[in-house]
Amino acid sequence: MKIFRILIFSILLSGVAITAYALNRSEVEKNLICYACPGEALNIDRCSGGNQMRAEIDRRLALGEDKQTILNFFVQQFGEDILTVPPQKGFNLVAYAAPFVALLIGLVIAGMLIWKWGAAGRSDTGTGEHDAESEALYRNMEDQVEDELKKLEDD
Repeated sequence: MKIFRILIFSILLSGVAITAYALNRSEVEKNLICYACPGEALNIDRCSGGNQMRAEIDRRLALGEDKQTILNFFVQQFGEDILTVPPQKGFNLVAYAAPFVALLIGLVIAGMLIWKWGAAGRSDTGTGEHDAESEALYRNMEDQVEDELKKLEDD
């Protein structure tokens, strides 16, 4: 009975070790793109190039290397394009920040234009002379329309 418990415990323990190993490998795979199939993540890819990369990951995990060390190895071999997410430094940081900076600048410019247009509308309330001139023009046009309608009725 004691041997049975030890056997079950060792099987469970080895299962946990295999699961932890697979988790580490999948964590590394999620961060890499297959060199043979550009644009395809390694955890999805099933080509021979991807198999070679997975074998190298397994070998390095067996040596006890951590995720970042393995990723650095692949970056040295293939460049930063091998990573699914480029590191946030240098030009990459500018590429991440540029859309937000452009949006902020656009919002500031739009706010300034709206404020300027609103201020122009408020300051153009008109003087009494301007209002009297507009009223006279409106009455003149109204009289012309009535005259034209009377001419049409008489014909």
